[in-house]
Amino acid sequence: MTPGPRGGDRATLAYATIIRNRTLAALPGPPTAADVQRMVDEIHACAPQQTRFKCWRLAHGWTVEEAIEHFHAMCDRHGVKRRGLSERSWREWEAGARPDRDYTDLLCRLFETGPVQLGFAQDYTPEGLRAAAAPPVLDLIAAAADEAGSHAELAEASELGSGALERLRTQVIWVGKRYVSEAPLPLFVEMRELQERTRRALEKRIHPGQARELYFLTGALCGLMANVSMDMDRRIPADTLARAAWTYGKVAGHAALMGWARGMQSSVALWDRRHGDAARYAEEGLTHLRTGSGATRLHMLRARAYAMQGRAADAAEALARAADARAGGTDELHDEIAGEFAFQPAKERYYAAVTHLHLGDPALAVSSARESLRLYAAGEPENRSYGCESMASAHLVIAHLMEGNAEGAEEAMAPVLALPPDRRIGSLGATLRTGRALVAARPDGERLARRIEGFCAAGLPQQARHAISERNR
Repeated sequence: MTPGPRGGDRATLAYATIIRNRTLAALPGPPTAADVQRMVDEIHACAPQQTRFKCWRLAHGWTVEEAIEHFHAMCDRHGVKRRGLSERSWREWEAGARPDRDYTDLLCRLFETGPVQLGFAQDYTPEGLRAAAAPPVLDLIAAAADEAGSHAELAEASELGSGALERLRTQVIWVGKRYVSEAPLPLFVEMRELQERTRRALEKRIHPGQARELYFLTGALCGLMANVSMDMDRRIPADTLARAAWTYGKVAGHAALMGWARGMQSSVALWDRRHGDAARYAEEGLTHLRTGSGATRLHMLRARAYAMQGRAADAAEALARAADARAGGTDELHDEIAGEFAFQPAKERYYAAVTHLHLGDPALAVSSARESLRLYAAGEPENRSYGCESMASAHLVIAHLMEGNAEGAEEAMAPVLALPPDRRIGSLGATLRTGRALVAARPDGERLARRIEGFCAAGLPQQARHAISERNR
């Protein structure tokens, strides 16, 4: 269900606060106008549904009442007669209404910017000139990947209290658990803030045991951000973050994180159609993680990669090994922290459905996908990953279409179409485009093809690109 305006406002305020606190902590003094502009751009990139005018207030850390007080104080400083500005008018402007010319001029004075930056006017400068004149702005996801990769390399070559470390661990666990049910883009901002805190903690005077824990938490956050990057169809940052997670796992001596990270790289390679690389990453992961649900995940990734290479016997062997591995034990990452790191039987059956599809067996794919959906529906709510459940439904759509069962495909498609755009992850759109190609070839498939096309045109990757584009304007 899409959160209402109040819930959306709370989420926007939460990551606006994170962005503001992080920016101010890195400054030697009060923020300049350029610093505030950067905060506005970052807030708007993470909350593109909010007006730019509202983002300016949030970047200053003001409530509406405080903003009006600052407005009147600005009038006094400039010797301008006070206006009868009301809270209602301000909120209407934040909702998209435009003030008159007099108020626009005064608001530009207040925020030390122009009407275009406040969202009250259009910039008609030709695109080429605008891009040439504007300073380069880093893409949030690519920047986070580069930061993580650089710091991981340094990690390979003052004092922290136990309470602070416990809080960091708890926050990392909870952001991983929330990922199963919440929209990824706001969570990415929170993950990045948490990772900056773990990296700063590593610069303090710490005991070896604390260092191991901090490297592990930093690597786990890299892994979560790699997942978000994949959800947004950003495979290069995803691979960089997964490699960083592996390095942090190596420094921490954490075999489960190392195995999980190689699995993430395998998943990236699968979507990149680098099937040989995908198989090798999964195989290497199994040298670190031989039993338990983490090993089951790696065997299932092997099976998918072998199926895509047409290696049916190897795929069948990997499926059998996956079933045996789960009973072999548990580990801290997959079973205790769990959340996004868990590999539940429901997800295993979804992976099996994908494998059977690539092996050309739609009947087994239908059976596996239905079992996956049944397990998700019957399981605990905190383990019900909307992303994996939707992917199971999407592959059920493909399997039905391969069997020529248009009615079954439409039925399986219904819950997928109900997803709000901020939860339409990149891999879901890529899978359904395959379905669109299959259904478009049918004489009666035009209607379903149009519905799939409309669904794929408004998803999380498009939202992320729009946010980055707005940030670069």
